[in-house]
Amino acid sequence: MVIYPTAHEGGELVLRHKDHEWKFDANSLTHSQPTPSLAYVAFYSDIEHEVLKVTSGRRVTVTYNLYLVDPVSGPGALSVAPNLESVSNLRTALQGLLKSPEFLPDGGTLGFGLAHLYPVTFETELQEMTTYLKGEDAHVYRACRELQLRPSLRVIYDDYRDDLEHGVMLDKIIQSPDYDYERESYEGFLVRELGGVSVNKTEGTALRRSRRSHWGGDEDDEGESEFITWISPFNGRNQLQDINTSYGNEVEVGYMYCSPCLVVRIPAASDRV
Repeated sequence: MVIYPTAHEGGELVLRHKDHEWKFDANSLTHSQPTPSLAYVAFYSDIEHEVLKVTSGRRVTVTYNLYLVDPVSGPGALSVAPNLESVSNLRTALQGLLKSPEFLPDGGTLGFGLAHLYPVTFETELQEMTTYLKGEDAHVYRACRELQLRPSLRVIYDDYRDDLEHGVMLDKIIQSPDYDYERESYEGFLVRELGGVSVNKTEGTALRRSRRSHWGGDEDDEGESEFITWISPFNGRNQLQDINTSYGNEVEVGYMYCSPCLVVRIPAASDRV
């Protein structure tokens, strides 16, 4: 958004993201310059923005929509230049944790909920999304890469209906799988056929495994599980909704939801350099 130095009062631009708010007063900035100047501000599309009332004069602006095209570089090379100071601070904090033998002494998995919105569809290749990460998501990815931690994008599907604390994690996005809904649940199919693992979606939640069928069974009927230590909360900002068939007293249409996130697997303290 480019703001011209026309005489006016009011019209400040207010930007909001999560619990933060910034006010951009272009009129004061341009009029404080010794020569005529333009003011400009750029922000991501998921930033809430508001122009306050212009109380006098005319506020003249030109607004551009900027789009990322397919990058020439391969996956892993960020399209958006990161804030190097923020990356350095995060890298230093993670490095300090890794040096501590008390931090995940037996190893484990760190999870980072994506802070920004992305054009995610059922055709999205998860690992290609790393080239489009922005803001703090890009900082996390770059800092982990610099520490040789090999971060990767994963998608977490709902485990059970109305359960906000557990999910099934996959390394790819799938849609409307063909499965026997009379004998098997949607999440059970994800575990049995696609190698999904049961995970916790909230910090401090006790881990449990996903039943492969509707009808219970012994432990051999349960899938693998993986506990995630969430550094930033899992969220549904990029949630996808898939239709599935459920089987109770009668066959009915249900919905399954999934969201991508960043995960990093940490080796045991004895194996960390």
